[in-house]
Amino acid sequence: MIFVSCSMAKHGPSPVRLMFRKSLQLFAVAGFAAIACFGCARSPHLRGSPSKPRLVVLVIFDQMRGDYLTRWESLFTDKGFRKLMKEGAWFENCHYPYAHTVTGPGHASMLTGCSPDKHGIVGNEWFDRASGKEVGCVASNRYEQVPPRSKEKTKSDSSVDRSTTDKWKGASPERMLMPTVSDVLKDSAAGVGRVVSLSLKDRSAILPAGCHPDSCYWMDTTTGIFVTSTYYRDRLESWVADFNRHKRADQWFGHDWLRFRTDIDYAAYSGPDEVKAEGVGVFQGRSFPHQLTGGSKKLSGLYYLALYNSPFGNELLLDLAKRAIGTLELGKKDESDFLCLSFSSNDPIGHCWGPDSQEVLDVTLRSDQILGELLEYLDTKVGKNQYALVLSADHGVAPLPEISLQQGKQAGRIDPSALSKDAEKFLEETFGKKGDEKTRWIVDAAYPWIYLNQELIQEHGLEQGEVEDALVRWLKQQPGFLTAYGRTEILRGLPERDSLGAQVQRSFFPKRSGDVEAVLKPYYLCTSKLTGTHHGTPHPYDTHVPLLVYDPEVVPGVHSESVTPRAIAAILSKALGIRAPQSGEAPVPDGVFKSAQGSTTN
Repeated sequence: MIFVSCSMAKHGPSPVRLMFRKSLQLFAVAGFAAIACFGCARSPHLRGSPSKPRLVVLVIFDQMRGDYLTRWESLFTDKGFRKLMKEGAWFENCHYPYAHTVTGPGHASMLTGCSPDKHGIVGNEWFDRASGKEVGCVASNRYEQVPPRSKEKTKSDSSVDRSTTDKWKGASPERMLMPTVSDVLKDSAAGVGRVVSLSLKDRSAILPAGCHPDSCYWMDTTTGIFVTSTYYRDRLESWVADFNRHKRADQWFGHDWLRFRTDIDYAAYSGPDEVKAEGVGVFQGRSFPHQLTGGSKKLSGLYYLALYNSPFGNELLLDLAKRAIGTLELGKKDESDFLCLSFSSNDPIGHCWGPDSQEVLDVTLRSDQILGELLEYLDTKVGKNQYALVLSADHGVAPLPEISLQQGKQAGRIDPSALSKDAEKFLEETFGKKGDEKTRWIVDAAYPWIYLNQELIQEHGLEQGEVEDALVRWLKQQPGFLTAYGRTEILRGLPERDSLGAQVQRSFFPKRSGDVEAVLKPYYLCTSKLTGTHHGTPHPYDTHVPLLVYDPEVVPGVHSESVTPRAIAAILSKALGIRAPQSGEAPVPDGVFKSAQGSTTN
C-alpha cells in the first residue's frame, strides 16, 4: 500500500507531478494500490446511489452565530438564507463540541469530521516547544507566497483581527493531521472532480482544501490581490492573474460604507449606532457612515485592510467565485466538483463592533444578498437541481462585556499580560526559582493555554502534575475564571459527567496544546484590547453556528435535534458520492436525505 502525506502532495502545473498522480490513479483502478492522504484508505464512489450533483458547494460565513438566522429572519429575502431555511434542511441546534472555538479548528473540523484532538489544529496559532516560538496553523517557512508578499506594513485599530501575519513566508496544510473531504475526493478511484477553495483568510482557504486542491487562493491584505503558495504551484492560474490585473479590490476606495437598508430601523433590530466599547476599525469610525480609505488619500495597505473589515470584502470574494465557476466550468463534467467559499469579512466586523451592533446586522443582511446572488448564479451556470450546497460557520462570538453589564450580567475584560505576571509571581512564591532573572516558570501564555517551563520543573525536582495542579487551583480563584484543567489531568482522563471537561479534552492535542487550559466565565474576555470582542470559549454564544443543507435529495424541514458541524464532512461526502473521511466522528443526521441509498460510512 502506498501512502501520500500532505508534505508529499504538493502539486501544480508541473508535468512530472501530474504524471505521478495519474500513474497512481491508474494503479488504484487496476487494484494494485490504495492511495491515502494521511493514511486514509482510498474510497471509491458509491455505486447504486442517486444521481450525484455536478457541483457541491460549502459556504462558510466566518463568525456567523447560529441565532442570527432566527433573530433577523424577517429581514431576509426569499432568495438567500430564507430560501435555504425553507427549501433545505435547517439545523437550529448546531454546536461545536470542543472548547477553543476559533477559525482554524472550525474550518478543519468541518471537512475532517473530527475535533482538534484528532486533526491537530488546536488554534490559529500555538507555541511550538521544539522551536521555542509560536507557529501559525497554516504558516510555513518551507514555502513562499505566490506572488511574493508585499513588504508594506500596515497598522490598524487593535479591535480588527488580521487575516494573515508577516511572521512567516508562506503557507501549507501540513499541520493538519487528518484527511478532509477534499482529500478523499481527490483520492477517489472512480473519477476525480476539481477542488477549488477561496477565501480572504489564508487558513480559511487552505484547511478545507486539504492536501492537493486544484485551486487554493486567499487575499494578501497589504495589496488586495489574491495569492497562493509554492506548496500548490509556482505561478497563479491565468484566471486569477487576470482578476488581479483588473484590480477588482480597488473599486470601493473612497466610497463610504453606508447602511444596506434604508427602510428599517437598525436600532430596533440590533442596538444603538454609537457604543463606546466598539472599535473604530481602520480609520473607519465608530458609527455609520464608515470611510473606506484606510485614512490615506491614495491606495495603500491600510485601505485593503479596511476593505477586509467591511462587507465589500465578501463582495470581492463572490466576484472571484463567479470567475472560478465560469472559467473552470465547475459542474460541467461527469465527475462532481467541490467548491469551498469562506466569506471572512463577517469576522473582523464582529470583532470590531460586536454581535449587537448595527454593523453586524448590516453585514448579515448583505450576506443574505450575497448568498442569493450565488444561488442565482449557480442556477444559471450549473443548472437548477444540479448542485448541492451546505452553509455553516466556523464559530460564534461573545457580546461586548460592556453590553452584558448593561443587561445585568457579570462580565468584564481580563488583561492577559497582568494575568501572566500574577501567575508567574504565584509560581515563584510557591516553588521558588533557580536560574537567572530571565528564567520563567511560564514560557508562553496565550488564552486559553499556558505553557510551563518543563526544564525548570525538572531542575526543582518537581512533578509536572504538581505544578499544573497548583496553577489550576490558583486560576480557579481569579476573577472572571470558571475553571481550569491541567495536562496531566486531561491525559489521565476526565470524569464522564464533566461535560465542560469533555469539550476541553476535544480541544487538546498533546504535542501542541499547553500544560494548563483556563476556562473563562461566560461574558468575560481575556484580551488586552479595550474595545471590540472575541470568541474561543466553550460557551453557547461561541459554539452555536448555523447548519443549512440544500440538495435535490434533501428533505426540507427544521431540525431541532443536537448536531455538530463535524457532520458536514459526512453530508458533503454523501452529496459527492464518496466515502466520508475515516477520521469522521459524526454521521449524516437522520432524515436529511430522501433516499437511504448511497449513505456514507467511515
